[in-house]
Amino acid sequence: MSRCPVLRHSPPARPQDEWVGTMVRIGLVALLACFAIGQPAAHAAVTPAILVNDTNKVPGCVKPDRLMEFIGKRNKSLDPRFQDVARLYQSHGREVGVRWDYAFFQMIVETSSLKYKTGSGRWGDVKPKQNNFVGLGATGGGEPGESFPDVSTGVLAHLHHIRLYSGEPVENPAANRTKLVEDLILPWSRGIGRPVTFTDLTSKWSPTDKGYSDDIESVAKSYRSQFCTKDEEE
Repeated sequence: MSRCPVLRHSPPARPQDEWVGTMVRIGLVALLACFAIGQPAAHAAVTPAILVNDTNKVPGCVKPDRLMEFIGKRNKSLDPRFQDVARLYQSHGREVGVRWDYAFFQMIVETSSLKYKTGSGRWGDVKPKQNNFVGLGATGGGEPGESFPDVSTGVLAHLHHIRLYSGEPVENPAANRTKLVEDLILPWSRGIGRPVTFTDLTSKWSPTDKGYSDDIESVAKSYRSQFCTKDEEE
């Protein structure tokens, strides 16, 4: 079965597609039709919905200081500029209304724990100084994507983009990319007919990686195994 043409916000450590070229080849009508029927692969991990509600909350065991300890174990040379990044995910995530814990885990997958390097140790297209935590606008061929003035704005740009994928438009998003793809993403997300989850990103955010949501959930499970207990309040 052929895969739908989709957006790819490529992480520095992963192959990147050429979204613009794809749009030209297939046409906007075909693209929207494919978005409407696209579903995550059957094997993809089960993850929570993007938007928070009374039954979909960030667990109480997920705290900024614990997240920083967690990522510090994965990146022994963490840039001091990122020392407050978990708190920013929490504060902006609450403001935007998304599962900021899973957005943080997604960021870990996308940036290779803020190393911004490939598995071979080479720098990716996106560099740490850009404060771009999910490769927004990095469409391949060495294109570095968007840059943000500080860590806080970069985190907000990520969370705005996540909210768009949930089916909710964002007024004045921090990233140009978010507004650029709004008319493409909203028909797809609203056509799903249920809350959009991080699993749904497997075939939309990262079309070349069928295990994308598995990677995110693997990071989430690793965190929970180290920092969460069954009797801890949510």
